[in-house]
Amino acid sequence: MDIDELFALAAPHLEKNDFGVAHTKRVFDIAKQNFPVKPELQELIFTAIIFHDIGGCTIKEQYEKGPQIATAILEKLGCPRSFIGQVCELISTHHEHPENPSELFRSLYDSDKLVMFSAQEYPYYNAQEGFDWDKIVNLIYSAKGRELAKESLAQRRKEQKTVHGGV
Repeated sequence: MDIDELFALAAPHLEKNDFGVAHTKRVFDIAKQNFPVKPELQELIFTAIIFHDIGGCTIKEQYEKGPQIATAILEKLGCPRSFIGQVCELISTHHEHPENPSELFRSLYDSDKLVMFSAQEYPYYNAQEGFDWDKIVNLIYSAKGRELAKESLAQRRKEQKTVHGGV
């Protein structure tokens, strides 16, 4: 499946979200660069990442509407039912934190958490009163992901001090 085509088909739905399609592209890039999966699973995880927020802004909307939208798009592309089912399972659970998640789930989940530390999204979360960055770091499954989160958090805080004159 063509990644650009999937992004183009998902974009009208993703643009309704707070961070739009740019968020999804950041999550996609983080996953691709940091959490490689077996070649035979790449199409599945890339599709799930592109569609993970397709249902709307809230978790409820993403879980309720996301699988329906993804199914309609993937059926038009002629994807097998089992493939569509796996994509929809990831969409409808991607905010949960299961004890023993699959490799695909971990890749999506960790990437979706790491994007919060990006220069583009950090200010939004950091402005929320009482936001607990350490909690987010600890939710990340992989040691590599936690390390990347800590490094990004240190960088964002350093940038913040520079902008605010060391305050």
